[in-house]
Amino acid sequence: MPDDARLDAGDSLDERYGRRHGGRPWWRRPGPLVAALLGGALLTAYFVWVAVAQSSGPSATEISHRILDDTTAEIRYSVTRSPGTAVRCTVQALDDASTEVGLAQVDIPAGTERDVEQTTDVRTTARAVTVGVQGCVQVGG
Repeated sequence: MPDDARLDAGDSLDERYGRRHGGRPWWRRPGPLVAALLGGALLTAYFVWVAVAQSSGPSATEISHRILDDTTAEIRYSVTRSPGTAVRCTVQALDDASTEVGLAQVDIPAGTERDVEQTTDVRTTARAVTVGVQGCVQVGG
């Protein structure tokens, strides 16, 4: 195939599929560059906002748990909160089908400590296989 015919075939394919030769890449054109930078800045701001929102409230970390018998489960956990803040934690016991068989709400009074260790017994309606802290919230002013 002569070189001219090859060039013409390539040109027609470029025209057919909208390819440009000699055009600047997207990062050298102002419109797409501004859009990419703005999108990146908004995405970064969103992730920072989510991280700050999740770290601002009280949290609980399980230390250990035991199933004492068919009607009682025990959990030991540490609650992290701002000093002077009263907290209410919800503790849940589950059976082998992940059905809730026990629920307890535990009030932790305000104090000067940032980390408070708690042990809670949860009364159950059937034998539990696990117990955990569902979450903790600040209570009061």
